[in-house]
Formats: sequence, structure tokens, C-alpha cells
Amino acid sequence: MRRKRSSKAVPVLIVLLLLSGALFIASRTLLGSESGVEPLSKLVSSATPTPARPSPQDVARQYFQMWDQGQYEQMYGLLSEASRAQIPQDRFVTRYRNITSGVGITSIKADLKSPRPGATQTPVTVPYAITMQSGRLGKFGEDNELPLVLEGDQWRIDWSPSLIFKGLTADNSVRVSPDDPVRGNILDRKGRPLAVLGKVLTIGVIPGAIKEENKALAALSGYLGMKPESIKARYANAHADWWVPLKDLPLDKRDEAKSKLANISGIEVREKDARVYPNGAIGAHVVGYVSSVNADDLKSLAAKGYEEGDVVGRAGVEASMEKALAGEKGGALAIVGPDGSVVRTVAERKGKPGANIQLTIDIDVQRKAEEALGDKVGSMVVMDPRDHSVLALVSHPAYDPNAFILGLSQTDWQKLSDDKRLPFQNRPTLSTYPTGSIFKVITMAAGLEKGGFRPESEFNSTGTWTLPGTNQVFRDWVPGGQGHLNLIDGLAQSCNTVFYEIGYKLNTIDPNLLPSFAKDFGLGQPTGIVGLPEATGTLPSPEWKQRTRKESWYPGDAVNLAIGQGYLEATPLQMANLYAALADNGNLRTPLLVKRIGDGPEAKDFASEPKNKLPASPATLSTIRQAMKRTTADPKGTANYAFKGFRIPTAAKTGSAENQNPDAHAWFAGYAPADNPEVVVIAMVEGGRMGGEVAAPIGRKFLESYFAGR
Repeated sequence: MRRKRSSKAVPVLIVLLLLSGALFIASRTLLGSESGVEPLSKLVSSATPTPARPSPQDVARQYFQMWDQGQYEQMYGLLSEASRAQIPQDRFVTRYRNITSGVGITSIKADLKSPRPGATQTPVTVPYAITMQSGRLGKFGEDNELPLVLEGDQWRIDWSPSLIFKGLTADNSVRVSPDDPVRGNILDRKGRPLAVLGKVLTIGVIPGAIKEENKALAALSGYLGMKPESIKARYANAHADWWVPLKDLPLDKRDEAKSKLANISGIEVREKDARVYPNGAIGAHVVGYVSSVNADDLKSLAAKGYEEGDVVGRAGVEASMEKALAGEKGGALAIVGPDGSVVRTVAERKGKPGANIQLTIDIDVQRKAEEALGDKVGSMVVMDPRDHSVLALVSHPAYDPNAFILGLSQTDWQKLSDDKRLPFQNRPTLSTYPTGSIFKVITMAAGLEKGGFRPESEFNSTGTWTLPGTNQVFRDWVPGGQGHLNLIDGLAQSCNTVFYEIGYKLNTIDPNLLPSFAKDFGLGQPTGIVGLPEATGTLPSPEWKQRTRKESWYPGDAVNLAIGQGYLEATPLQMANLYAALADNGNLRTPLLVKRIGDGPEAKDFASEPKNKLPASPATLSTIRQAMKRTTADPKGTANYAFKGFRIPTAAKTGSAENQNPDAHAWFAGYAPADNPEVVVIAMVEGGRMGGEVAAPIGRKFLESYFAGR
């Protein structure tokens, strides 16, 4: 008899099936994608998680970042609906832009604190400490609170003007009271002005006061060189009572301007403060010039407080000493009420006047040097070897820096810019040239110290010299040669044959011997002068040639270097500095140009800094000086013709340097008095051909003027 199935077994079976299903699901979850089945998470739900909304601090952080980056439209997008109803976007953007630029704010940083009372309640305030950087006011800041409200699922800023500065309302305004410094003066060694705050004339009109317009326009056009339509366009949209300036003129034109214009209604001749250069083009490359800042300048200078209408140094000491000369702007930032009363002073900094810069330049010596050079294209350097101070730096052609203050016409600017003689180039410090024979003092020092040569060493000059082992022929500057002569004669007469032989022998001993001596004489490196940019020049050596030209060093390179030719290039200042070292018992120092910055107890004085001793014994230096004296005194000396009859004993060296141009550059280097040097002179004429015939007479002319009356 069959037993009946119990009804109680059904639930047990269901439970077992459910359990097995759960185990199956679990096993699929553990197996994951490798089993080819979906994980449990996808079986349970396929919904994408909702991203978390930005916190109040996130929104606050965005707000300040946008302010720092000038993204005012995006800032406005973070405002609450109620705030946007109170201030339209254009007014919001304009107010932030005007205040930020007007105060000169260049960076904004906010240190956010924890919100209160909590991110789950509204409104929420985010405390912050804000720090602003202004070129005019420096660093300033304040503590404040940023209120936010929850609109839908986003936090929005409950804006009011007090979020710009505490205490600012819709009716109040921000006022900046500037405290602008006066630009410092540039003075010569005796305190005489080279660049100062002075006066210029301004010719202008008051439109409403013009009674006979055609007469006024004709007079202005004829005197100022401006087209009548250009003049009329200047005041066409001006208020009748406005003063409309047209052109600036030098102050010494006052009487002339008044006689031509003062009796015509509507025209006025006024004076205004301006940077002036009393000596005009004399010393222009040293002093430099200033001009108004432009839009490109402000991209980098706004952070330093420069604003539209300011001037900045463009060249010379005006540019290199800009920070000291310009001083430091200051002022006060205040919130003022509708009646102009101060509600609160937000920040304040006192302006710092520009410092006076005193140079070692002697404007009288500068003028004498410029007169000696005349209209020749070239340069002069004058130094006092007793303290290595620079008395004059001449570069010709030059320019008048006053033209940039008075307003340079497009025609005049184009004329200067297109001049192939490069009137803006400061030749003494930035132009490099082969030095020719004035380099030979270095070769002579190396030959005496390391080459086994003596002052009485004999040489025979036949007019040509052949490089041993080759058919390469080098020539002397005297056709047929100079016959038998010793080393001292060789320098005084600048005999190339003598120095070919020295250069060749030095190279056989060590190819780096002569280059290393030249380096110790200061070539191939900046002199270290403060106040002007300078070129380093080129000092060839085996390492330099391999590095720059991928070529080996040959004996011919050394022979060329021995006479100051080949790849060698130096600035006139470098050559003046090494001759100053010869005059100062072998002490190579930095040239001194900036003597003092500032006045009174805070003034900073400068002195020439030692570099090294020339690699020459007292005996070697004495031999070189003896030969240099014979250059001017001996009938066969290369500068004898120019210095014949000159009463001040002078030690000198001349040079003619071949270059890429058809004519050689003419050099003169010397100091006087020969036995007790007071002044070192370098004269360099581009394309002057012969140093003895062209540069040496310039040197003498200057020295005659310098020692006049003694």
C-alpha cells in the first residue's frame, strides 16, 4: 500500500529551492565578469548615482577664483535670484572691473573658513580672510563673510556691495587718493643734472574761447608743423571750457611761442612738469630716456603700480635703474559716502620718492670727448685708472632724449629707426669688434711670461711671414717689412711679424696659453659695470672653436689671435678696462659708473670691485709701458705723428682691425701722464682704416682739451 505524500514537505522544498537560488546568485556574484554573468550590483539596480552638489565652500572658492582671474560675468552667474534682481549684470561687471583696475589690484586670495551654522541649513555664511595685492597700495586685506542661500539644489551667493569691501553700499563709492613719487634725478659726479624734473611748454586751445578759428588754425599749423585738420580733430569733441593740449616744446621757446601765438584768442601757452635732459644729446646713451607706458608695458608693469600716463625708462641708466628712480607709489583706499565724507579707510601706504642716481660721468669730460670724436661713427671711453671710474662714454651717432618727452613725430622716429648707423646703439658697451693691434699688449705679456721672450729678443721683419710647415703667408702692415727690431720696438712700431712669431711659439707650448692670458686681461666676459647692459664679446680658444664651430684649433688661429684678429671680438669698454689695469699696476677691476644711489643716511655708495691681477710681473708691466711710451715718443712709433709736440707724456697703442667691411676699424688706446696716469682713453672709429692716422689724432685732441690749463 502506497504511503501518501505529506503536505508539509512542500514548504521544505520551496525553502531548499530558494536557498539554492540564493547560493547560485551568490556564486555568480563572486565569479564576476570572468564567469560570463552579470554581477549582483547590476541585477539589483542599473540606476546612475546622483552626483553630490557643490558645497557652500566650493561655490565660495569658485567666486574668489573668478574674481582673481577677472571673470566678472561668471561671478555674476553665481549670484542668487534676489541678488540679480537688485543689480543687473552690466552694472555688476562694471563696478568690479572699475574698482579692481582703479585700485590696481593684481591678485586676490581668500582663505576660507568652515561654514556656519552648517551646510544643511540656509542661509549659510562662509567666513574668509581676503588678501589683495596692489601695485600702489601693496598687500592689504580684511576679514569678511560670504552669505549663500540654497536655490533648488544649488548654493547661490546672497550678494551685496559689502562683499567687495566691508562698509561699501549701493550709495557709497570707492575712492583712491594717489601719493605719487617724483622720479629721481640722474646727476654727474659733481652733482650736475643729467636728467631731472623740469618744465616744458605746452601749446593748447580752449575751444569755446576761439573767436577766429581759421586764423587760430593757420597760426598753430604754421608754428607747430601740424595739419589744420589734425588740430581741429583734437578739440572737435571737447567741452567748450576744456583745455586741449596740442604739442610740447622746450622751455626756451617760451618767448618765441608767445610772440607768435599769445595774441590769438583761444590759444594758450602753459608750462608743465616733465622729465628733461639739460645736456640734450650729450651723454644720451649713458643717461637714456623715458617715454609713456603703453598697453604692452602694463601687462607686466601694472603689478608694480604703473598706470596709464606714467613714464618708464627705455634705455641707459633710466632703464637699468628704473626701480630706484621711479620710487614707490602710495595712496589711500577709502569708502566715501554720497557727500564725499570718508566712511572707512580700507588701506593706506605712503609713497616713496624716487632715489637720485649719481654717476661717475663728468659732463665736461663727456662733452670734450664728444667734440674730439666729432661726426665720425664710433665711440670713446674715458676712465680714471686711480679708482677705475668712467668719466665719459661716447657713442656716435646719438639722439636727443628730450625728443621722447616733447613728442617724436612719426617722420623723425622713422628717420632714427631706419638710420643704418644705428643711433640707438650704445657702442662702448654693446658693440663688439676685432681689436687689431691694441690686443698686442696681451700677446707681449704672454710672450715675456711664458714664451721665453725677453725685451731685447731680436726679430727680422721682411714684410711677410710664413707659417712653419705650410705655405700660408701672413703679411706685415709695412710693405717690405721693418727690418731688425727687438720686442719693445715691435710693440711701439706694431710689427706684425714679431707677434706672429710669439703667437706661434705660445701655441706650440700650449694652445690655451694665449687665450687664457686674454681671459685674465678681462676679455670674453662682462666687465661687471653697474648701470648699463654690456656684451661679453668673443674670446676664441680650442674649446670655444670646437664647441661653437665644430672645428679644430690650428696654429693659424693662434697667429691671428696674437695680432687681435681672427674670431676675437671685444667692446671698447673691455679694452678701456684692461688698459686701465695696465695703468694701475696690473689691477683689473670692474669699471665704476654708478657712484651713489639715494641721499642722506640711506644713500648707498659704490666702488670699483677687484677682479684679478693681470698675469704679468712688475718687470713685464714695466716693459710694456716702456714700449707704449715709445709708441708716441719714438719717430718710428705708430702714434708719433699724431702726438708730435704734445707736452704731456703719453703711453699708447694704435690698431687697425680688419673686419667684414671694406675698411678696417681704427683704434687708439692710451693713458696720460705716462708715468703717473690720471686718465685712460679709448677712441674707436668704425671703418676709420688706420689707427695711427685717424684714431690717434682723436685721442690727442681729447687729451689736449682734458689737460688744458695745466
